Amino acid sequence: MITLLQLGTALATDLEPGPSGHYSAIPIVGVHVSELEDPTPYLSGGELLLTTGMIFARGQVDPAAYIQRLQEKSIKVLGIGLGPSLTAIPPALAAACAEANLEVVVIPDQVPFQNISRAYWNLAMRSSNADLMDSLGTQTAMARAAMRPDAVPAVVRGLAQSLGGWAAYVPRFGEGETVWPPSAEQFMPKVRRETHRIDKLEAPSTATFEILNQPVVLYPVLVNAQVYGVLALGPGRRLTPADRQVITTVCVLLAMRSRQREQQAESTAVLGSAVAKLAVRGQLEAARMLAEDSGLPDVPSTLRLLALRAQGSIPVSFAAESVRGLLGPEPYDLGPALKATPFVFEHENSLIALLDAALVAPLTERPFDDLEGTEFQVLGFSPEHPAREPETAAVLSAEIQGTQIPAIFQALRAAIARAPKGMLTHLGSSDESKASNWVKALHEYARADLVATVTSYLRHRGTWEEAARELGLHRNTLRYRMQLVNSLIGVDIDDPDVSAHLWLALRHAETHGF
Repeated sequence: MITLLQLGTALATDLEPGPSGHYSAIPIVGVHVSELEDPTPYLSGGELLLTTGMIFARGQVDPAAYIQRLQEKSIKVLGIGLGPSLTAIPPALAAACAEANLEVVVIPDQVPFQNISRAYWNLAMRSSNADLMDSLGTQTAMARAAMRPDAVPAVVRGLAQSLGGWAAYVPRFGEGETVWPPSAEQFMPKVRRETHRIDKLEAPSTATFEILNQPVVLYPVLVNAQVYGVLALGPGRRLTPADRQVITTVCVLLAMRSRQREQQAESTAVLGSAVAKLAVRGQLEAARMLAEDSGLPDVPSTLRLLALRAQGSIPVSFAAESVRGLLGPEPYDLGPALKATPFVFEHENSLIALLDAALVAPLTERPFDDLEGTEFQVLGFSPEHPAREPETAAVLSAEIQGTQIPAIFQALRAAIARAPKGMLTHLGSSDESKASNWVKALHEYARADLVATVTSYLRHRGTWEEAARELGLHRNTLRYRMQLVNSLIGVDIDDPDVSAHLWLALRHAETHGF
């Protein structure tokens, strides 16, 4: 913005101050020349108005009425060109200007008005160039910050410092908010509510509202017309065109960063899914080799299997939220373990996750207060009664070793199919005691080695040929023994629930004895 002081200094002797004897720092948005009695229809406000004053010399207009019209149009500076019409500022005009607080400057005789206009626009061009260079410098700094590991905090901090205010980035998909400076956290509750409104718009756009009498501007961060987050700004000053260019650049950088994270998350999800599928099929060594080659963490040595089922599909990014507050005799906080594991895949309308057992902790309360209505719809909750109407069912296994994954997976599949909504069901401890009794009955049968028979049969997942070959038996002999097993323990060994717990009991007996 160019001020009268800057213009007067640049023009030197081509412009003189009026009766006050000095120039003020009042801003000027342009220079306009007019000899009309009422030039206001051609003014936008804020210009330096130049006139030769012929209308005053001829007595065509009342100076007080003329100045009042200029005042109503927000004209703050009047330039009088001396020459054929006026040799000095008329006293009535000077008095009217003084009463209206309108500053007067003088253009000496023989000085072309074009000099005034040319000087103004030269200053404006230099100012624009300076703003552009500052803007380019800021944008370059932002681009560099975007390449850092802490890209989002660095960009948000740099933008807030550039604007002299505060800034916050509220991502839509799980990254966590970034606020700078930390004192701006007081504004975030309302910012979060306003960002949810932007998420719901078909055509998201910039929004403005007030917090504590301070203007706040929200800019949606878009990738392919989808809102990936919202940039909230509490600028410490009026935004200039250069500021808006910087803000646009920051939105683009945040969008690029979000897309990069999404692509990385998609790649990790695909590889993690492949590792998990290998593990549940009994290919644990192959699963661990793939995890190592892909830069993923190792499959935990002690883990728990979790199955989730909802009315609709559950996005992996919301899996941790979908189990919050589920009822059950032994509730667990599964959020940290779910967020930490990349080993998740979809199977028969359910999500199956391999969790690090060390990260699964007992849950002491059911937190619903910070869940927003938009999330309830995704997670299968009713917005009216979120705590009473969850649609998610979950089944969690006991702690197991990697070699036990295939058997437990089969039991988990059967359990999640009939698990009640709103419940976190545990893959039963009572079944484990039953399985111990089954193993004891097999050991006590003296006429044949039923323990080795069942172990081989389960190891080969009910494949008669492979189990018979390993045992050195004819297939018919193996079939007879398995019929005897079913009769002896009183259950169907091909039932996934039975086979899973029996396998675990056999492994426990092999390691620890009876």
